[in-house]
Amino acid sequence: MIYLQDLTLRYGEKLVLDRFSLQIPDHGLTALSGPSGCGKTTLLRVMAGLEQPESGRLSGVDPARTAILFQEDRLLPWRRVGQQITDVLPRSRRGELERWLAFAELSGEENAYPAALSGGMARRLALARCAALGGSLLLLDEPFAGVDPKRAARILGRLRELNVPIVLTSHQAAVLNACDTVIELDGPPLHRV
Repeated sequence: MIYLQDLTLRYGEKLVLDRFSLQIPDHGLTALSGPSGCGKTTLLRVMAGLEQPESGRLSGVDPARTAILFQEDRLLPWRRVGQQITDVLPRSRRGELERWLAFAELSGEENAYPAALSGGMARRLALARCAALGGSLLLLDEPFAGVDPKRAARILGRLRELNVPIVLTSHQAAVLNACDTVIELDGPPLHRV
């Protein structure tokens, strides 16, 4: 299990986490669902080690072995699609490019630049890069924004086959229905519904 115990975090005067506690399964697909601005992204950032809470404890997570997909695609405009993926792979795994292109249903797009991609294609590329980076935990912030539901369902199936715990945020009913665990949240400050 991943344990978040009594986490408190604020941005200036805004209290986002107030002695917030939660247990998250360390297997399968777990979705965090709640309105925009309630604190889901902040929670992922704490789990990734990108934000340090004022108080509280986090266990069952190794930030050094965690990959995070941000809400923004964060693609490098001067790098081609294939390079976006191979840039995160160690030399010994560079042969996996086709696997990750197929994972995101981007086969044949390896020489395109991000500017030539639709929003959904760019999102899938960012997701493939995150999954290729791998680790012992994947944190995915709105991974299917702009991706049609049928394609999202197929990619969710491929994510499941990675056999690593995945925590994602989503507003999409089809995505939430495909997850093993859905945790309903509200805030700020963030709390379980």
